[in-house]
Amino acid sequence: MKNQFYLINAFTKEAFKGNPAAIVFLREERAEQWMKLLAKELNQPITTFITKGDSDTYQLRWFTPAKEIDLCGHGTLGAAHILWSEGFSSPDEVITFDTKSGLLQTERLEQQISLRFPIKESAYVEAIAQLQRTINFPIKEAAWAEDRYILELESQDMVHNTIPNIEAVKELEGSGLIITSRGADTYDFVSRYFAPKIGIDEDYVTGSAHCALASYWRSRLNQEKFIAYQDSKRGGEITLTIQGDTVELSGDCITMIKGQLS
Repeated sequence: MKNQFYLINAFTKEAFKGNPAAIVFLREERAEQWMKLLAKELNQPITTFITKGDSDTYQLRWFTPAKEIDLCGHGTLGAAHILWSEGFSSPDEVITFDTKSGLLQTERLEQQISLRFPIKESAYVEAIAQLQRTINFPIKEAAWAEDRYILELESQDMVHNTIPNIEAVKELEGSGLIITSRGADTYDFVSRYFAPKIGIDEDYVTGSAHCALASYWRSRLNQEKFIAYQDSKRGGEITLTIQGDTVELSGDCITMIKGQLS
């Protein structure tokens, strides 16, 4: 049987919203260079490769058009969605993925898919001039969350209207830059994420960034469950629950395209 290919939209119920990803189910071994070239050819924010592991696991690898990365939330959510919706796994089965970030578990909760990722603990830092150069609004607070900076702004409108200085973001330590503020109405907080170092100037909806945001907003809001919105041009909604040293991220997913690879 040929290798199968899917295009999904994650963290949304609507077509052309949320974060798109290519999901490739490999029936045969492929070289890493082939995966890199295919991810570049497909030119999605992430291409997820699934291979069957032992009887209880699947192996996952994630590639941007530029490089392989260690963790991707929407690529994992998309992989679980395809395994359940295409009948590779039973809907009531917990799926375990073997990844470069360790074993990751996914399960269905009502109509949504739930992922459990390690939390990224955050700590406040000084909002130095190098950080201020990255955005065009004043920084209210700044934090470092293991491998990326978080900048809090005064309002949701500021987050929405920020014009990032991508060259300045590239000069920062870490994998990317999160900007965030308290939300209005439905949402506890909103955010955007910029990751030009891995070939994505702005990501649409970012699971790994919310593992850091959960830690940050726990200390700010004194709560452990959140409804969050990533305010990119496509937008996406994530429900977050902190459980010990992990974060449960829940969201929707839809399939846009199905096909086969030569």
